[in-house]
Amino acid sequence: KIEMDPKYVAATREHARDVKFDPADRTMSGWKAGMPFPPDTIKLDDPNAGDKVIWNLRAATYGATMDLRDISFVFISGSTGVERVQRWQSRRYYMEGRLDGGPMTEGDGSITQKTYLFATSPQDIRGLGTFSIRYNDPTSAKPDDTWAYLKSVRRTRRLSGGAWMDPIGGTDQLYDDWDIWDAFPTKYRANKLIGKRWVFAIAHSPLVSVDNSKRDTPAEFPSVGLTEAPHYFPAKHIEWEPREVYVVEGTPPPEHPYSKKVVYMEVDFPRPYLGEMYDQKGEFWKYMIFQNRPDIGDDGYKAVMPVVGHVIDVKRNHSTTWSANMKANPKGVKESDVSLSKLEEVATGGR
Repeated sequence: KIEMDPKYVAATREHARDVKFDPADRTMSGWKAGMPFPPDTIKLDDPNAGDKVIWNLRAATYGATMDLRDISFVFISGSTGVERVQRWQSRRYYMEGRLDGGPMTEGDGSITQKTYLFATSPQDIRGLGTFSIRYNDPTSAKPDDTWAYLKSVRRTRRLSGGAWMDPIGGTDQLYDDWDIWDAFPTKYRANKLIGKRWVFAIAHSPLVSVDNSKRDTPAEFPSVGLTEAPHYFPAKHIEWEPREVYVVEGTPPPEHPYSKKVVYMEVDFPRPYLGEMYDQKGEFWKYMIFQNRPDIGDDGYKAVMPVVGHVIDVKRNHSTTWSANMKANPKGVKESDVSLSKLEEVATGGR
């Protein structure tokens, strides 16, 4: 059994009773920290259960800050193997539901989270990056604000409100696929809980996902089977285990690249293991396998983290598989460290 941090468990026990769900607009209110809708309150015959499961996922589970250290995107052909590697850095700073010993909410409550993502290599993409703000609007009527740093003109440009549906840096993964499912449930037209079932999943991936001492060799990414066709599946030594999951089927907005997304998410805590994506013709398009592991943050916070993501385009027999030595609650990170000015600083060579 995997246990969440005692602070997360205590916050759930203390605050879940105050959370309200409005079936009229599918919004959640009254959440402060922890899991908004504990498993014992999720009923399979509840028509709103799918939304509640996704609200659990999108409420902060990583403590206060998610640090994607050494994240690398490996572009892989299922026929020929590794094509190229892009190395990035990323952080997500939660403004709500913070469990790091400080205030649970920072700011005036209008912002849910801030995220930056920028490339460090190869040289032709070094400095490219995005910074996004997700607002505390349960209806999703107010779009995320997203800026891109353009190295060619050394300045940032604000992107459209639809950037959440765009690919990440030319990869096979959309920003909406960040955590297999990154959007508030209300960004989708409907979310249906299909049921509960048991699947084989990866819940105890090894501690090291990126071995920097083996850079530029397949051993740099030890959890990915890069040396054996189709090159993009988990390595043979990775252990799969039976996990009980919720199966949620989401219907995105019409302008979304997908007509349907299905996520297989742990029942006991909000962690997705597997995902299926279908194109606008309703045909199976992508499959995602996320390797997770329990982690202890710099401050001792216990979180279950996604550390490897196999994003597989089944139609093209291609994948962008990412690996990261992800940590929760890195020491000394402040709100100002995840900002537009910080993106500009690190994109131009700062730290």
